[in-house]
Amino acid sequence: MPDRAEVYFEDHTASPDIGRLALRGGIISVAMQYGNGALQMVAAIILARLLAPEDFGIVAIITVVTSFAPALIDFGLGDATAQRRKIAPSQVSSLFWLSTAIGLIVAIVVAGCNSLIAAVYREPRLGPIALWTSITFVLWGVSNQHLALLRRTMRFGAIARIQLASALVGIVTAISVALCDYGYWALVLRPIANAVCVACGAWFMCAWRPGFPVLDDEVRSMLRFGLHVVGFSVTYALARTVDRIGLGLFYRPDTIGYYQNATTLYENSIFEALRQLHTVGSASLSKLQSDPVALRDKYKAALSAVAFFVMPTAAILSVSAEDITVLLLGEKWRAAGSLLSIIALRGIFQVITASQGWLHLSIGRADRWQSWGIVSLCVQVAAVIGGLPFGPAGVAAASVTASLLIAVPSIIYAGRPIDVGFTLLIRAVGPQLIGAISIAAAGWYLRMTILSGYSSFARILLLSVLCSCFYLAVVVGIFRVTEPLKVARAAGTDLLRTR
Repeated sequence: MPDRAEVYFEDHTASPDIGRLALRGGIISVAMQYGNGALQMVAAIILARLLAPEDFGIVAIITVVTSFAPALIDFGLGDATAQRRKIAPSQVSSLFWLSTAIGLIVAIVVAGCNSLIAAVYREPRLGPIALWTSITFVLWGVSNQHLALLRRTMRFGAIARIQLASALVGIVTAISVALCDYGYWALVLRPIANAVCVACGAWFMCAWRPGFPVLDDEVRSMLRFGLHVVGFSVTYALARTVDRIGLGLFYRPDTIGYYQNATTLYENSIFEALRQLHTVGSASLSKLQSDPVALRDKYKAALSAVAFFVMPTAAILSVSAEDITVLLLGEKWRAAGSLLSIIALRGIFQVITASQGWLHLSIGRADRWQSWGIVSLCVQVAAVIGGLPFGPAGVAAASVTASLLIAVPSIIYAGRPIDVGFTLLIRAVGPQLIGAISIAAAGWYLRMTILSGYSSFARILLLSVLCSCFYLAVVVGIFRVTEPLKVARAAGTDLLRTR
């Protein structure tokens, strides 16, 4: 038996258990992520009552301006480690020291630009915030490769536990600082505490320790792969945040605060689950890169199952958004709820777009992923420019439209090397897409007419039940899509048996 550190460097091999292991990892990751989301929701409820919308808006400006940093620091090297068929400890050491160096350089650059950021946004408080935020970049650099090795061995449960514990520490820190009446500093110190715990947890969970670096052909190949991944990641990060960057330049901090909290609620309920599934999907499908037929089949089954559960969740969140926001955050955040009702619709189409990375990375075509990142950024920038004259609601609606426009083309482009095209995509998600759009329309009709006089809690409950039943009637009753339910039941049985 190899010792614990050697396990991380075993060769990728196709296994009959790959589907079961991937499914188990996906369920554990998403379950832990929703546990994390519940914690974030509790924190949002408390902090929304302790802080003002302006506090969230000021910190959000720095958050979006530095949104490129995580992708740049990782440099795609985490995906390179997880995706590679064969890898040696010395090669991972090289990637570790590179990530650490990039993290340090980014931290120095952001800290050095603190006065410039404050001047551009005409807000002197942004300078000190940028200085403190730069600490997190160094911490990300020293933990990326340890997390990548955990992904390589499909230890998604360990990763989820690290993230959950780190989120808890960050939340406790933020609430404590807010209770001491330090205002927006609660939001500044929260990610720093989170990053410290992620770094400590990654080093504790992963037995590997970095040694002397090497620069051989394999490392150069991984660097080229990583360069393409970081090209997509940076452009995608900018595409995700260009809406708040634009709003920050033309609107008041409290307006950005409403938009930021709406986005936060959406990300904790929908986007973070999709990000966890990207981690599982790309790592699992990479083990099938030598068998395109099996890769196509597994991709179709995985996408169908994810769409079955996430698309209706996004639709129900949209119709219940204002009630949920007011119930959780208070009446002063009603404007954020109105924005969330629009932003949540993005999740219906983002399920499709988010799966493109599974294909690009599993077949080793990060160069194509980078090219698509440029396309998606251009579409998003055009959408935000078009929406800015109409305020935050116009920007939110434009972002949803952009997600709709690029969803199908993103998969057709990603799947071209292994013949994943429009027909396979429609067979995988067509019924779920029709069902989600149908319940969004029906839910909005019910909310504005029959259920308009009900209390917020009763309306949330009734909309959730009625929309779920209508969705099952359409997708299961009419289109006979039952495989995701069977997969979920089998996964639950497997998890119970394992426990």
